[in-house]
Amino acid sequence: MGNDTTLSVAVEAATPATPAGKTRITDIVGDNYKTWERGTRVIFDAGTNSGKTYFILNVLLPWALKKHRQILYLCNRSPLREQVRDDVFKLGMTETLVTYEDGFDEIVLENRYEHTIRVENYQWMEAFVTGNPAGAADYFRRFYYVVADEYHYQLNDPSINKGIDVSYKLLNEWTETKAVIFMSATAHPFFDHWKKTGEINEENYYYLPPDYSFVDKICFFWTDNEELAVIRQEAQRGKVLVFVDAVKHMRKLKDILETDFPNEVATACSAYRPEASEFDGLSAVLQNETLCKRITIVTTVFYNGINIKDPELKCIISRLWDATVNAQILGRKRPLNAADTCTVYFRGYSHAWIKQERERIRKCQLEPVKMWNMQYTGQQEEWERYLHTAGIVELLDTKCKTLYRDKYGAGWVWHRRAVLQYETQMNTLKQMMDSGYQWALLKEISEPLVQKMEPLKFKGLEDYINANLGKEMLSDVMRKDLVELGHIDNPANRHKNKNGVGLSTINRRLKECYNAKVVSIQKRVNQQDRTMYWTLERL
Repeated sequence: MGNDTTLSVAVEAATPATPAGKTRITDIVGDNYKTWERGTRVIFDAGTNSGKTYFILNVLLPWALKKHRQILYLCNRSPLREQVRDDVFKLGMTETLVTYEDGFDEIVLENRYEHTIRVENYQWMEAFVTGNPAGAADYFRRFYYVVADEYHYQLNDPSINKGIDVSYKLLNEWTETKAVIFMSATAHPFFDHWKKTGEINEENYYYLPPDYSFVDKICFFWTDNEELAVIRQEAQRGKVLVFVDAVKHMRKLKDILETDFPNEVATACSAYRPEASEFDGLSAVLQNETLCKRITIVTTVFYNGINIKDPELKCIISRLWDATVNAQILGRKRPLNAADTCTVYFRGYSHAWIKQERERIRKCQLEPVKMWNMQYTGQQEEWERYLHTAGIVELLDTKCKTLYRDKYGAGWVWHRRAVLQYETQMNTLKQMMDSGYQWALLKEISEPLVQKMEPLKFKGLEDYINANLGKEMLSDVMRKDLVELGHIDNPANRHKNKNGVGLSTINRRLKECYNAKVVSIQKRVNQQDRTMYWTLERL
């Protein structure tokens, strides 16, 4: 595929051991930063709350000021950019008392770092380079250090940002002329590739494992009905943060939950979405790192650059299947102490859904690029035949993210980073098909989380079972109670009869989650009629 460097998508990669007793980036880097010359590639492979940004602003920034060097700090989201700018402002602010000849005194505020660091979005850099290549090249020459924060941006955002190839290419070029620090907990396809090709020296690779000790347990829900029940149950004991995969689902949850929790539901999506005015916005969702309402429903705009230091946050719910995204979601909570824990609920996806998603990616994202590349291997007619197939142009215009029209609208451009994004997703989905969705998702985020997985339970059904053990009851009455209290649906909601849930389905749920079962027996009520009775028993 042209001259672009292709990254291999690794299934597993060994990570360097963390030195004993070292728990922060500042600890494991030590004084090594003083040796980072131009042409150095540095990796901070560490999770949230590991001190990556702290090191840049409290250690590297003062050093850069002392050495008369400048830092370009790049962020993937505006909230993160504003947070880093605020931190720079607070750290660099000085007050000087100036006395004038007329005796008037004035306190002059200055920032010692004003000319040492510039904090911007990747998107700003991409627009600058695209709109004024010569001016951008001249301007960027002044920076000695470049910090590529949340570098998984290059893996997660290509499908929504056509210009991302610009920053990817430029950052790799800068590793020859600047000291570039790449920071992320979930950019392993890049980091592993650089290790494999020798583009990163071992002494400049700093690793800290993610710390999810604040997660007390993880459960999976499989239906919208169960999701609503989880939100209602968890909202009784604290604040709930819900990440949705579509704005329409956020709208649906908001409409339903505002009836149960009036004035206690906050919502937010990207300010750039056309639907943004329907929702509350980030400033109404989070203030001073504390959630404003009991229930907060957001899109993935909330998964980077947001720190939540709120001990009342007791539950995080995610409908997203991507392990990289879910790792970032968990990183939003910053526990204040060992007692500041929360329960996590992930949406479950069936083998059939995963297979269908892989086929969608193949058809809409990877096959178009494969056919497009045929015109460069002497098979131009194959590309032309594909392009003139009924429905293909509409697919390319409406669904495909790996090809897009050129500026004249007459040809097609290969979106290289989007291909990597979807190849990575295909690899992850394959692991989920082979190993099971739940296990594969948690292992990909952080393997110790597998040990925290528990079956989904509802307190109402637990109490009902305890209160009715050994009691004989009409089957229709008990069936209705168990289905409603346990939010039990037909398997994968496939059956035409949505109202009837069979005994085998009910007993499967009771066995998996509640260590109980229903025993069914027919009894004669008169000479002609028999009636079915159910009894709850422990396994």
